[in-house]
Amino acid sequence: MPEKLAIPNLGNYTIALDSAVRAVGIEPWSSTSTSAEAMRLGIAAAPESMCLPFKAHLGHFIEADNAGCAHALMVNSMGTCRLTYYRRLIENILKDMNRTIRVWGLGFDGLKPPVIRYFDPAPLPFIKAVLLALEKIRIIDVLEISAWKTRPRESRRGETSALMRGCLETLAKTNIRRDVKKLKQEFVRVFAGVPLDPKRIPLRIGLVGEVSVLRDKSLNQNTEEILGGLGAEVRNFFLLGAELVNIFGIPLGGSRAHTRKRLVKIARPYLNNPVGGHALDSVAHTLRCAEEGYDGMVHLCPAGCMPEVSIRPILAAISRDKDIPVLELSFDEHTSPVGVATRLEAFTDILKERRQKRMV
Repeated sequence: MPEKLAIPNLGNYTIALDSAVRAVGIEPWSSTSTSAEAMRLGIAAAPESMCLPFKAHLGHFIEADNAGCAHALMVNSMGTCRLTYYRRLIENILKDMNRTIRVWGLGFDGLKPPVIRYFDPAPLPFIKAVLLALEKIRIIDVLEISAWKTRPRESRRGETSALMRGCLETLAKTNIRRDVKKLKQEFVRVFAGVPLDPKRIPLRIGLVGEVSVLRDKSLNQNTEEILGGLGAEVRNFFLLGAELVNIFGIPLGGSRAHTRKRLVKIARPYLNNPVGGHALDSVAHTLRCAEEGYDGMVHLCPAGCMPEVSIRPILAAISRDKDIPVLELSFDEHTSPVGVATRLEAFTDILKERRQKRMV
């Protein structure tokens, strides 16, 4: 029996991470969104003041330990974001609970992260696993963009979401790289066949904020699908392919991205100092969307997230200076799905009225 490795939820990109782990002889344990049970376990075990992603990660690893996983993986961070300390904090909490699962950091520790050194995969299988994962990430980027464009225009409500689920299931089952490459054209063709209402002119709304809330549908209360159903074409500014371009300069074909240096330059009139996390991205992409004529922005962040909370006054200034409405949505374990849906509905109504007034 291969060892089990619990990997963090990163939305649909978890499918690509699963493939890489399995390709080097390790059994992945994961889900594409935080389960209700994991959330319950994390809330019970974490200090009340910790943010929602911390509780989600902790609960996910407790659930993994219950399932017999000996190892877990989470992304490290550098700089001022508290994520820098989360792996050690989670590990200490698990030890205090007499849990045996070991949490590895996928971080900045020489040429090989510690988890790679521990499992020590053979070079060729490891390279093939990485290339397979990168290919899947590229296709997931394409699927995400296709769904954002199609959902607000679909003639039959829910068809895009159902199609997305089917494509992701097919992608998850395909683990030969040349076969994965062929799926891209097939997926594009399938989405092109969705019946659309030509009379609809969707709103354009950008989503910025903290990565866990941006990508985990459980944590963001399904914001993307709600906005799509309300007639908005969203652009979630965390595409993993684009993020890899930003961080490592790894080209992934159609992944559109601005380099980190370019984002710093865009944000500079409003943000001159690093505040950690994806705060820089939130400021830069909000400015980009204002220049590109987006109807509005939604800023998604966990309650108490230092980087994202720090830039709220900046986003308010951009909203005022650039005339682009910004809706702030803060999430914790008490956030009501009905409340989120109501605020999104009110926001889109306001944006539709603004558009109509401008057309008069």
